[in-house]
Order: sequence, then structure tokens, then C-alpha cells
Amino acid sequence: MSRKPKCSVEQKLNILNEAVHSSFRKVAKKYGFDEGTIMTWYRLYRYQGIDGLRSIRSNRSYSKEFKLSLVEQYRNSDDSLELFAIKHGLKSKSQLSNWIIQYNELKLKAYTPRKRDSIMPGRKTTFEERLSIVEDLIKHDVNYNWAANKYHVSYQQVYGWYQKYRKSGNDPQSLRDRRGKAKPEAEWTELDKLRAENRLLKAEMKRNEMEVAFAKKLIEIRNREAKNSSNNKS
Repeated sequence: MSRKPKCSVEQKLNILNEAVHSSFRKVAKKYGFDEGTIMTWYRLYRYQGIDGLRSIRSNRSYSKEFKLSLVEQYRNSDDSLELFAIKHGLKSKSQLSNWIIQYNELKLKAYTPRKRDSIMPGRKTTFEERLSIVEDLIKHDVNYNWAANKYHVSYQQVYGWYQKYRKSGNDPQSLRDRRGKAKPEAEWTELDKLRAENRLLKAEMKRNEMEVAFAKKLIEIRNREAKNSSNNKS
């Protein structure tokens, strides 16, 4: 069995750019990949940004609660196994598939990391901190691991806050911890809400600008390669 070639992030982006403008099947055949592999890259980039195309060198830790939540959400989802997994921050469907099997066999456990794996424990946070974390998370293509490391919180915390924010219809108040000593609802003025919404909206706009700029860069690369190819033929 032939071994599939390894690709850098830049190479994957070039292949994806070519596939989008041509055909996934043709490009897969051209570079010696399965069509499904390139489709997986496409989904990773679409839902996880540039970080989705990077190789992970250490295992991420997931709590039992997180695994249970994802398995139960998948049971009520219409997405395919791979699409659901990627949408929820996993690199492939194999992780989720294993969790489902363990769930059905009542053997689902939290991952116990090895010494070389990096773990960021959870900690108490204020509403303002959670707002800033979600704001930065949006700017960086919803990279949960990056945000967890930057703000010294757990991956599960970041994931949970962002999911609450999205499920609430992008309402910043969803980031409040009702169990703590948060600002009472009566003191949350309309101006407070508008300011918070404006911050998160600007973050969304910044991410969109980055995606547009990146798309332009891909087009420049493609045009440059086409021009070089034309010159070589001449």
C-alpha cells in the first residue's frame, strides 16, 4: 500500500484553492490523495480556520462531561459524523466514533493525559473576562486551544462559553455566571448590552475581513502559478 504524502499548511491551502476552482476528484487524483481527504481539509478550514489544517503534536484532554454532551448532541443532529465532529472542534470523526462506541458500552471516561501533554486547568472567571475571551476567540477563527492557552482556562470552558453564546442568538448576557456574584439583571442597562454586542460584532467583522484577505491571497497564488506556467510553455 502506497504511503500518502505529507503536506504543509501552505500546500494544503494551494490544493484546496485548486480543488475549489476545478474539481475535488481531479485534484485528488493529481496529487495522489483520496477525494475524501481533501474534502476533510476543506471542512476543517471552513469550520476551524487555518488552525484546522495544522497537525496536532499532542493529545487534547476532554472531560467525560464534554464527551457525553457531544455524543448526545450528535444523536439529535442531522449532520454526518465527520461534519458534526469538525464543527465541534475535533480533527476527525474517529474520536467521536470511539466516544459513541464507549458511550453505548457504558465505558466512556475522561482522557488521562501523559506527562508530555499540555493541560490548562479551569479557573474562575468574571463576566468581563469571558466576554474578552469569546471576543478574541472569534477573531482567531474559533481556535479553542489557542484561547485556552492564552487566557489560562480550560478547553472545555472556552468551548462551553462559545456554544452558550451561539445558542443564545449571539447574546453577550449568555456569558454570565448566574451562580456567582454577577451584576444583577436590573443593573444590566441597554447601553451595556449594546456595548458588548458591538465588541463581539466587531470581532466577527475582523474575522470576515481576514477570511476575505486570505481568499484574495489564494487567488494571487493561483494567478501567479498560472502566469508562471504560461511563461514556461512559451
